[in-house]
Amino acid sequence: MSRTLSGVAFVNEDVQKRVWQSVRELDYRPNQAARSLKRGGSKLVGLVLPDITNPFYPHVVQCMESCAVQNGYSLILCDAVGDVNKEIEYFETLKRLFVDGILYIASTESIDHVIPFIGEIPMVIINRYFEVNAPCMNIDNVDAAFKAMYHLLSNGHRRVVIMVSDKERQYNRERMEGVRLALEKFGMSLSDCVIIRGVSSDHDIYANTRKVFSEEDNRPTAIFLFNDYMAFAAYRGVFESGLRIPEDVSIIGFDDIPFVQYMFPPLTTIRHSISDAADEIFDTLLRQMESRVCAPHSYVKYKSQLIIRESVRDVSDITHA
Repeated sequence: MSRTLSGVAFVNEDVQKRVWQSVRELDYRPNQAARSLKRGGSKLVGLVLPDITNPFYPHVVQCMESCAVQNGYSLILCDAVGDVNKEIEYFETLKRLFVDGILYIASTESIDHVIPFIGEIPMVIINRYFEVNAPCMNIDNVDAAFKAMYHLLSNGHRRVVIMVSDKERQYNRERMEGVRLALEKFGMSLSDCVIIRGVSSDHDIYANTRKVFSEEDNRPTAIFLFNDYMAFAAYRGVFESGLRIPEDVSIIGFDDIPFVQYMFPPLTTIRHSISDAADEIFDTLLRQMESRVCAPHSYVKYKSQLIIRESVRDVSDITHA
């Protein structure tokens, strides 16, 4: 039977027919794990991510696929669309395919549903930190948000709108802490900001921008967006309020997704491209795959970079006059 299924040796035609008939009747499926062990690994790596429609993730895929190919592996893309059940299905599928390792970007704040796979399949958890027995590699969100807020404050902005998407996300809590630390340096607190949480759509961003800038009294001079994707709706909201960027309103983003450099004006933002850490992330997985030993818990934070473009104006002379 094994000779027929593997196709690596000659088998009599009548025998082949009987074998394939039995396969169909029994609904037999070969054990991919056993096959991969015999061959010395599948040379497959799974990449599980939350939402491929988010402009941040296509670049992640590109970077990780490049690393995989350079090291002789093929990448299997799994888009969980923010669904925990979908994540479980993908992990089970990747296990059946006996992938050599998994790069995992979680969709939710809890990963209890994938605990059974941790320690069984070599894994690196990206862009999140969890108390689990696997390496976690993430941007230093506190430091990144501190840089962005400090830049606005250093340019004289004292009333800043902060727009946060999913308010319960780990990275949002960390970024808010970075904002708080920057404000503290200037003798200020979060109460000095206009904090808008839970914006979940372009319309939310646009509507909130119009609302905030519709009043002239004590009007904010800047917006800090917790991701670049919000920038398009925020820009429109500012322009349709009869204001200009950066003359009347400065805007700073977070992520440096590829096309924000082509906005008008180009967006100042925080760059934490996976490409800067891709080699280190993949090497962390590669060491596990080559040794066939899952790594224990560890946490690596990589730094971001402030990308200064034209969407932030220095208003120090105005605000301090």
